[in-house]
Formats: sequence, C-alpha cells, structure tokens
Amino acid sequence: MNNSNPKTKVEWDFWFKHPNNIDAEPAKKPKINPSYYFIFNCLTNEILYTSDSFKEILGYGKEDYTFLEVIDFLHPEDYNYVMECERKAIEFNLSLSEREQFRFVVTYTYRTRILTGQYIRVKQSYHALEVNENGNMTRALVFHELLNINEKKPADDFKIFDRQTNKYVQTDNRFNLTKRESEIYDLVKEGYTSTEISDKLHLSKYTVDTHRKNILSKTNSRNFMTLVKDEIIL
Repeated sequence: MNNSNPKTKVEWDFWFKHPNNIDAEPAKKPKINPSYYFIFNCLTNEILYTSDSFKEILGYGKEDYTFLEVIDFLHPEDYNYVMECERKAIEFNLSLSEREQFRFVVTYTYRTRILTGQYIRVKQSYHALEVNENGNMTRALVFHELLNINEKKPADDFKIFDRQTNKYVQTDNRFNLTKRESEIYDLVKEGYTSTEISDKLHLSKYTVDTHRKNILSKTNSRNFMTLVKDEIIL
C-alpha cells in the first residue's frame, strides 16, 4: 500500500530510542496560592484601590475595610505580633533616605477574619508607592497571599527584602553593626576580597579593612572564616 508520508528510518529510530517522548505528561505547573492586593494611604489610613480578588476572598468592599477594621479583624493571638512587626518596619524605614524607601519590601504573616467569620492566614508584603518630602511613606502597595492556616509557621517570620541586592536585610542586629559594616559582612560571606569590595562600594581598601576589623571586634571573632561558618550575626 502506498503511503504518501512514510517515516524515514532515522525518524523511526528516534522514536524507538526515545519512547518517553510519546504521550509524555506535561510538566506540572507550580501551585499559585490565591492572593489579592490593595493600595493603602498611610496618612489617612484609607484603602484607595483593591484588586477584584479582594472582595472575592475577604467578602468586604474597600469601603468596609479601613485601618480600624484591619486591626479589629486580626486574630487576637496575632495582635501583639503584628504590632511588633509594624514597629520594626517603621524603625527600619526611619533609617532610610527618601530614595531608599522604594527599595525594600516588608513581609510577615498573620491571621485575619473574613466576612463569614472564619479566619484565614495571609502573607503580607508591602512596599512604598509614594514618599513625601520628609522621606515618609505616604502610599503603599500591599499584597496578601493566602497560606494554609493549619501549617505550623515560625514564631517570627518578619523579614525585609532588599530588591536591589535580592537579599533579606539583617534586622536582628545584636552586635550593633553599622549599615556599611553589615553590607561588607554580606559581601565577605559571598567571597569578595577587600579589593573587590572597595571597587564595588567605591571605598578605599584601607576603609574596607578598617570596617572588617570593627566587625571582628564587635562579634568577638578571630577571623571571618570562623564568623561566616558560625553565622553568629544571623
């Protein structure tokens, strides 16, 4: 029988040697948790805009969700934790310049009550959309991602993410390192030499070496190899 499109020997050999290419299951897509977002006016404590999923998930419209409701809807066991997270976030933001305000994202999780009376756990992430002339955040873009309320979470999951370096900021600074010392410590941990650090940060090598000595002194460490290995700063 005449076949108008016969497979060549090369084609048949390919399928014979690669049987898994036939009817292979597509790769599983990563799970995406439900989420919503809103724009918050930090001066008037008003919600200016919400995504469509805001009301779908919470049951509230933006007119029903003021700052007072945000506080009132908190799970009683999470109230003090949320207040402490916000205290740390404000303290950190006060140390930033006007331009730096846009660089960092604050994240932590808590439980909030929805319209049905049930509680859900959300991972809150927010960053500045607008900053006034005094360097204070006036508008924030706030994301809420739903998490499994039954999964155990760390006692403290507060984090500040630096979008410029793609790293989390060290907030538990029990050795009172300066911002520059923390920056140099992170670079040393990545394997940078003093000369490379001086080039990257536009500092003299002498200044970098001085900071390195101060870091070792403050952490009571003999050398950076021991310091990085023990991760005692973290």
